[in-house]
Amino acid sequence: MSNYKAAVIGLGKIGLTYDLDPKRERPSSHVLAYEFNPAIKLVAATDKIKEQELTLHKLAPEVKFYQSVSELLQNNEIDVISICTPPSHHLSAIQQVLQNSAAKIIFCEKPLVGSLEEVTKLKQLLQDTGCHLIPNLSRRWNSGMKRVKDTISSGQYGELQKIHVRYTRGIFNTGAHLFDLLHWWVGKIDRVRILNRIETSADSDNDPSFSFIFKIGDAVTGFAEAFNDSQYYLVEIDLYFSKGKISFRNSGDDVLYYRVGEHHLFSGFKSLLLDRHENKLLAESNLANAVDNIVKVLEGTESPMCTMDDSIYPLYVAQSLLQSYNNDSSEERVGRYE
Repeated sequence: MSNYKAAVIGLGKIGLTYDLDPKRERPSSHVLAYEFNPAIKLVAATDKIKEQELTLHKLAPEVKFYQSVSELLQNNEIDVISICTPPSHHLSAIQQVLQNSAAKIIFCEKPLVGSLEEVTKLKQLLQDTGCHLIPNLSRRWNSGMKRVKDTISSGQYGELQKIHVRYTRGIFNTGAHLFDLLHWWVGKIDRVRILNRIETSADSDNDPSFSFIFKIGDAVTGFAEAFNDSQYYLVEIDLYFSKGKISFRNSGDDVLYYRVGEHHLFSGFKSLLLDRHENKLLAESNLANAVDNIVKVLEGTESPMCTMDDSIYPLYVAQSLLQSYNNDSSEERVGRYE
């Protein structure tokens, strides 16, 4: 039986239409993530494009459609509201929700806001409201990604020494996930320095892609290389430890764990030997897991798996990369511009 009511603002890809893609596991949108959860009833959704009503009703025929956020909030009592609009509209949407509803949770796509200048305004809006703002850094809800974190924390593969990253589609888009995963797994990036800029489809969203070097503390060095996604889409991470390696492949659908052992060709040398290969990790719906967590937050039995501060941190990394680019590839300290 549904105990809580939900609404979705923005019926684009992550809000709705990803679930029209037959290659994607369901649910891959906020609409179906709520529709599939028995503890939540999706009662309303809004989009400026009227034609999205027909698409919505293909997947969720009983959900009321509105063309304005204000109309949706005036006509419904909502416990959870998803914000799936472009980042430049997030702050105004959050403000509308806080001022015109009693929502207990705002579940917002990343990045939470469009710029660091909006971070202070966001914190002021949320002050003393009692409303949880939960960002969708989606891999935080994936059990395979949690196993990576637990394996690193166990020390099974020794000390982390180097990180190699390969990615497409922007320091704000893909970067939000990459910077958050590294933060969650091994710690914050402290310093960055741009090497060059690479053209990708994210340029049309004013989201540049850079190849760059970075440091985590004094012992860990990293290299991130940007690729043009007109050739292929790519998100990969290699974590090199003193006693092994962990490889994140296919956007996290595959994770390979390696240990150090005897080299099979050369006497007296060591090699990396495959311990295990976990695949089809994204067959587990991150959004479904996120909504499960949201229900437990509403019930008071769990804390949010992802916080506002988690989502703001990648913005500081992105800002430092932009500063390095604008300052002729200078080394920049992350957080300097807080």
